[in-house]
Amino acid sequence: GVLTLMMYHMTKRGQLCLHSSANEDPRTGDTTLFFGLSGTGKTTLSADPSRLLIGDDEHVWTEKGVFNIEGGCYAKCAHLSEESEPEIFRAVRFGSVVENVVLDPETHRVDYNDLSKTENTRVAYPLQYIPNAKPRAVGGHPTNVILLTCDATGVLPPVSKLTREQ
Repeated sequence: GVLTLMMYHMTKRGQLCLHSSANEDPRTGDTTLFFGLSGTGKTTLSADPSRLLIGDDEHVWTEKGVFNIEGGCYAKCAHLSEESEPEIFRAVRFGSVVENVVLDPETHRVDYNDLSKTENTRVAYPLQYIPNAKPRAVGGHPTNVILLTCDATGVLPPVSKLTREQ
């Protein structure tokens, strides 16, 4: 809902609303935007512990740079583990909301490997639950723009670096 509302209002102001994740290099201030369909890795890549998380899903690109509009993260949690995604795993605590998950009847803990209801298990948590989240959730103009793809046909190479002309 919020993304749709912002897409309407921000374009009236000449600003671009994006379904993307963003982070920032704390040494250089370089901002990176990640674009991709659900499940391509936006949340995982934006939560890189060596960078400052601006946000994992919804941003606006203005004449000053980018800012996060949601104040939280919305991650897939199928097969989530502390070993594979420690920042996201540790963010699942009091104040988080899990969806479509199965709880162990004895311990009442989430069983991230039980996908008997659906594979679309999710967790929503506040941005500040990620230790390296940028407090103001704003960044400069992106230095890097990464398009994440899931190409089952093998047409696209796994990594491509485009020139400005491309």
